[in-house]
Amino acid sequence: MSAKHVDVVIIGAGPAGLFAGLRLAGHLEVLLLDRRPRPGGAGGATDGKLNLSPHIGLDLAELGLSEEEATRRIEEVDRIFLDHGADPTLHGLDEARVQWWLERVSWVRRRTLKGGWDIQLVPVVQRHMGTDFAHRVTGAMAGTVRQRGGTFLFETEVTDLQRSPDGRFLVETSRGAFRAPYVVCSPGREGAYWFREKARALGVRTGYGAIDIGCRVEIASAVYEEITDVLYDPKLIFCTPTHQDRTRTFCTNPGGHVRVEEHRGFRLVNGDALKAAKTANTNFAILNTVSMTEPVQDTTEMGHQVARFANFWGGGNSLIVQRWGDLIAGRRSKAQTFYSAELGFDKLLPTLPPGPGVTPGDISFAYPGRIVRNLQESLELLARVIPGVAHPSTAVYVPEIKFYDVRYPTRRDLETDVPGLFVAGDGAGKSRGIVGAAVNGLMAAEGILDRVRAQAAQ
Repeated sequence: MSAKHVDVVIIGAGPAGLFAGLRLAGHLEVLLLDRRPRPGGAGGATDGKLNLSPHIGLDLAELGLSEEEATRRIEEVDRIFLDHGADPTLHGLDEARVQWWLERVSWVRRRTLKGGWDIQLVPVVQRHMGTDFAHRVTGAMAGTVRQRGGTFLFETEVTDLQRSPDGRFLVETSRGAFRAPYVVCSPGREGAYWFREKARALGVRTGYGAIDIGCRVEIASAVYEEITDVLYDPKLIFCTPTHQDRTRTFCTNPGGHVRVEEHRGFRLVNGDALKAAKTANTNFAILNTVSMTEPVQDTTEMGHQVARFANFWGGGNSLIVQRWGDLIAGRRSKAQTFYSAELGFDKLLPTLPPGPGVTPGDISFAYPGRIVRNLQESLELLARVIPGVAHPSTAVYVPEIKFYDVRYPTRRDLETDVPGLFVAGDGAGKSRGIVGAAVNGLMAAEGILDRVRAQAAQ
């Protein structure tokens, strides 16, 4: 097969791939591939939150980063985002108001610990790009990569990844084949399963980590704005009383929309928010961290099975939405009563209402009982901190699953045990979020540049 030669192929033009491209372009001939029509990945297609904390989205021990180095790298990532048009507004800087919330959560925690409940607030400084503006920022980054000599191929499917006897990689795509001594794989959560199989075929060692399975909660913005006015995306961690499991809030979208996320073979729920236009609702996820040991270890496959089963209970390939009032009463939600004033369901008009692809139902049929119990207890505890969250009209959607559970043992520069093959981002299990993925991309790029310099010096 005739293949074009380049120095580096980057698979995936999300934040990890973009930042790797920004660092490499101008030094090496770089090609970025993505099956989406534009750069930014899933982060650019959702709310575009930038969590500027070394304790959010990065496993410092796994990456071999000190808190000081991680902070410096995050500051560099933030500067690059600002240089390409990110909103300079920072959330979470009002120390007095943040401290008030920390004390409020601590007060609830002291009152509930004896009953087995636990809750913690993790303060974090954030930026918000918004779904409508994130694409402009990532588009500007792609423009910089091009100015430095990098090339993009969008709407391009990577069909195979092989390693030749000479140590170079052959990347076959729907638009031709490419050969390179270095490959950065940043497939994102949607491409995690595909890359795992390709990596194993190349002889890359893999392992399993935890997976997040949860729900998307939608409430009236007025209920949550007392905290989102201070912390745009409040990070609350729970320890559930029945099972002592860890859950957390994730991806809060004040004035946002709940939306369908299409995957190969199943549908998930997600949420986002525009910068310029707001709805009357706020949505956020509650995620249950699940680890597997024996006899099932493959958390990715487990997550796929849970997603398909939830879609099955939705009627085949559909999300399930349930009113909180129905959930705690032990009954399924139905189209006939979904807006019942008598039940209090008229107080919230969901941004993703029942219709094609969204079925009123019962999440206790769709999810394992332990997970349902954990999600229910987490929302009940959150309601002790923010009254009104657990209103009968609150809408609960499933399935929401985050796939970043495959683990790849790597060097500090994110090179796998197959020389020349680097990994980065959420889909490779090295980050959870835009900023962490961007840090990964820079680290992988620096590793490649170090290899090239060392070879040139020989």
